[in-house]
Amino acid sequence: MHGALAGKRAADYRALALVAIIRELRAAGFVSRRPLADELNRRGIPTARGGHWHYTTVARMLTRVGRIVPAKSGRINTALATKQAADVRAEALGPTIRKLRKAGFVSIKAIAHELNQREIPTARGGKWHKTSVTRLLHRLERLEPSSRTVIAADE
Repeated sequence: MHGALAGKRAADYRALALVAIIRELRAAGFVSRRPLADELNRRGIPTARGGHWHYTTVARMLTRVGRIVPAKSGRINTALATKQAADVRAEALGPTIRKLRKAGFVSIKAIAHELNQREIPTARGGKWHKTSVTRLLHRLERLEPSSRTVIAADE
């Protein structure tokens, strides 16, 4: 039993050592598990056993450091993890949206067009549409109730 406890402690230390990197990657827009795994592999950061990162190893590590909350059954609460990831991504895009609005891009269509022009991908790596921008703005409004982001009607 002592060996299992030592293994868990070692895994905790490894996971905690990666918290700063994960925080940096999430701020840069890598919020879901698969892109996080891809970026960790691209940077040459090995897993605990020296292998490659997969979305399941990222999920285990995020669970270990408390970034994903496991459900009562012991499984990862994917709905909560998805919402948390969307919140982090929205917070990361908040300053960009504010800059766009100050620069005169106020309609939803104009914001979507400018995000695409700047090659800022959506959470799944796709193009921005009016619906995805609307959802982002609603999420930002919920996350930043004091700033009261006003959603401009598209003309």
